[in-house]
Amino acid sequence: MKHFKLFFSLKAVVCIAALWELCSCSGLDGIFSDDKDDSSSKESSFTGKYTEPTTGTVTFYEGYDATSVAYYVPQIENGFYKCAVSEPKLAELPPGTALEITYNGTTINALITDLCPSSENSKWTSQSSYFFDLAKNAFTKLADEKLGHIDVTFKMIPYPTKSNIFFQAKDGINEWWLAGRFYNMRYPLKKVEISIDGSAYKQMTRDSVQNNWYKIDGQNLISGKKKFRLTDVYGQVIETSEISYVSEMGTYNCRKNFEY
Repeated sequence: MKHFKLFFSLKAVVCIAALWELCSCSGLDGIFSDDKDDSSSKESSFTGKYTEPTTGTVTFYEGYDATSVAYYVPQIENGFYKCAVSEPKLAELPPGTALEITYNGTTINALITDLCPSSENSKWTSQSSYFFDLAKNAFTKLADEKLGHIDVTFKMIPYPTKSNIFFQAKDGINEWWLAGRFYNMRYPLKKVEISIDGSAYKQMTRDSVQNNWYKIDGQNLISGKKKFRLTDVYGQVIETSEISYVSEMGTYNCRKNFEY
């Protein structure tokens, strides 16, 4: 059976990297800091959609590498594989979602880092079905590559990081337009809000395809004193510390993460 090469058109869109969540950032720091969180060893106490096994389909892409991802992840921890989700399901399972995928008693963990565009993969990316594309080395952990595609069960799990959330500002930002991406969340984001110079929080917008969080507003989006409020899919809220300035492609340690 043919391999399904789903992402050849996405290599030009590395910077669509989305889940850009504006976080408790207080300056340029190393990518992974030593700031630990006491809750890192807790078992998840959350229940809800996708915490029980759900049926889906998986295939693979031979050329999946760091240059093809839409959700920027400089380092994937804890043995997770990169994974893409069908475009119609991106809003339900956005980049940054950690999954446990099981086939015939074998289980792997994957982090959603990209999308499968519907225009090129209509057979697999219907509105009603759950479809995931894995790197070939991940697929072969579950089944023989000759199968081409398999029916699996999946469920959402916490991303078991002991580090903080990070924010990276997008290129092209200015005083009137600010965008950025967040990574290393234990749970994916549902909402991002921003406060400038002590003003009331205003909701930022996430592009439905690119998953960029952005704000078009008055002035001071770069130099104004910013605070961000992040909400994950379970309703947990993080209010960040103040950040006074952001630079293009600057990376900032948010110094917080969601509870398990």
